[in-house]
Amino acid sequence: MSLLLNCSVCQRQLVDPVTLSCGFTVCLTCLPSQEEFRRSTFVCPVKQCNKETHLFGPNLYLDSCINQIIKLEQPDAQLITESLQCTIGNHLLQHPITSHCGHSFCKLCALQYKISNDSCKKCQKRLPSYQFIQHQPPNFILQQVLLAYNQYEAPQIDNISAANHISNMSISFNPSSNTSYQAIPVFLTDFPVLPSQKLRIPIFSEPHRTFFINSLLNCRELQSLCFAIMSKDKANHKGHFGTMVKINSVEQRCNDLVVDVVGLDRFQVTSVLKETGDFLQADLEMKFEDEQDLLSASSTHWIDHRQQAMAKQQQSKTNAALPPSPDSPMEDVITATATPPSSPPAEPAIYTPAMKLSNRIHDFVSDLAHSTPSTSFCSAIEGLLGPVWLESVQGLHGTLPAADNAVAMCWWAAVVLPVSNTDRYQLLATESLEDRLNIILSWIDDLKSQWGNCRRTAINSAAKVGQ
Repeated sequence: MSLLLNCSVCQRQLVDPVTLSCGFTVCLTCLPSQEEFRRSTFVCPVKQCNKETHLFGPNLYLDSCINQIIKLEQPDAQLITESLQCTIGNHLLQHPITSHCGHSFCKLCALQYKISNDSCKKCQKRLPSYQFIQHQPPNFILQQVLLAYNQYEAPQIDNISAANHISNMSISFNPSSNTSYQAIPVFLTDFPVLPSQKLRIPIFSEPHRTFFINSLLNCRELQSLCFAIMSKDKANHKGHFGTMVKINSVEQRCNDLVVDVVGLDRFQVTSVLKETGDFLQADLEMKFEDEQDLLSASSTHWIDHRQQAMAKQQQSKTNAALPPSPDSPMEDVITATATPPSSPPAEPAIYTPAMKLSNRIHDFVSDLAHSTPSTSFCSAIEGLLGPVWLESVQGLHGTLPAADNAVAMCWWAAVVLPVSNTDRYQLLATESLEDRLNIILSWIDDLKSQWGNCRRTAINSAAKVGQ
């Protein structure tokens, strides 16, 4: 165990350990001076660190968990178990993160706790934002200690209190795992929410806030909180489709919440248990994409593939020839190797019918993006559908997916194209990816026809004015 407790800078046994917001733990004496902390730019002393910003300093606090383990004179299993407890969930740490105040919690427990509390449970210092916690790297030393503990110790401790999750409900986005869930709370909205769609949900009233907190679902694969959402309907909701969404950020405004989410995968209601005007409790069946339609099978969701495509493409220009560093965080290595290409491969192994349809949609968007801006009256619409349009759309809805990523292309186009909520729900309720892509192509044909009619009308009107 002691071999794991080394400083990431001097590589010697940690003395007065401080865990940085990048996840690395160093000796207090290995950190820069307070003058350097106060500068506008800060260079992390850990060579393996690839984070551009850090949330710490100039006031530094020791990592209480690691410091407590270091001070143990003998590796007593009982004492180590007590040191590795999450004080929020009251269980052994899982995917531990360390706040700038020096206290460590499970990431999921910290995310749930942050929604209702703005201060650390142990010291009452202010916690970072929800969004920062969501993207915070794990405490690498604690991860290694927990791995060693589970492999070689794993004692059965009877006097440790039972887990106390704020939410005990969980969900998986792995198609090979459980796909049916019972008594799941569902939010009802005035419009359907699609996979990959970004949405901002205000929560003002106390009943909405209470229902929101009670509807949180833990997703261990994504280390995120999720909940179910579905459009309202006067008829019974049994058999209707909705979307499971992931929470990206939560902003607290006095007693109100503003929640930013992104759609992940579809679900279908199999049984309605309770129903009110805005909420539903029901049994759900997850509707995952067919494995053959996904570019790669990995622990990263296809939504993350699409959103990271541009960043990975830019990064590859500078270090594509460099292999991953053996000291790089395993999470970054996995993400880098699992991300699909940002453009179709030269000779794809399998070019499915869905990929062909996806390429047609991609070509349509590309044509719009490369249309030549014009100042003439009859071509005013063409001027709006150029590079500026695509840049604006990508800023709102994420990077244009690769042409061969048919799943991502389907939902990205459905969010971007100007169609009715009825059309969007029809797409949400359609099982086959090919059928969904054909529906989108029919939307495109309708839009082309409408634009052609508008163009002819504008030309005729201009001609009449000229006479």
